[in-house]
Amino acid sequence: MDHLVKFKADLIGIFAKTLQHPSLDINLAALQAVSNFLQIAEGKDTQGFVQILELMAQVPIKALQQDDETVLEDALVEFNEIAEIEPKFFRKNFKGLFTLFQPIVAKNDYTNNTIRHQPVEFAVTVVERLPNLVKKDIDTLKSLLDLTFKLMIDIDQDIDESWLKPKEGFVAD
Repeated sequence: MDHLVKFKADLIGIFAKTLQHPSLDINLAALQAVSNFLQIAEGKDTQGFVQILELMAQVPIKALQQDDETVLEDALVEFNEIAEIEPKFFRKNFKGLFTLFQPIVAKNDYTNNTIRHQPVEFAVTVVERLPNLVKKDIDTLKSLLDLTFKLMIDIDQDIDESWLKPKEGFVAD
């Protein structure tokens, strides 16, 4: 790890370039590489990477725009993994990321509906570890709670609707 830290500036440059590549798959690979680095680096060694956070955040947004659910889910998983290990990485940009990811939650026609939960999980993970981010930002906290409750209601409706559908092989008398 010490060897990689010596070349932190070079890594940031490489990651920035690959995060901007026209290929979404290359963008995702770059995001995964950054995520892996951030998860094993010391906190002090991660702060330089904040300058490419906006490029990192564009990966799930680009996947959403291209309707690529696989890349979208994989990209959001990376954000969640970073939030678990190094939530301070998002401290200064939390509100912007939360706002940027809201359209992902709002879209409700995914083939894999759990994608909608990933941005909320990200926000909740960061807020759990850094509660001061929302202590004085009531609007962001309210929005997060609203999204959480909306997803809970959607889950309840899915469960209720599944009970109404006849089960395969069931024959009524």
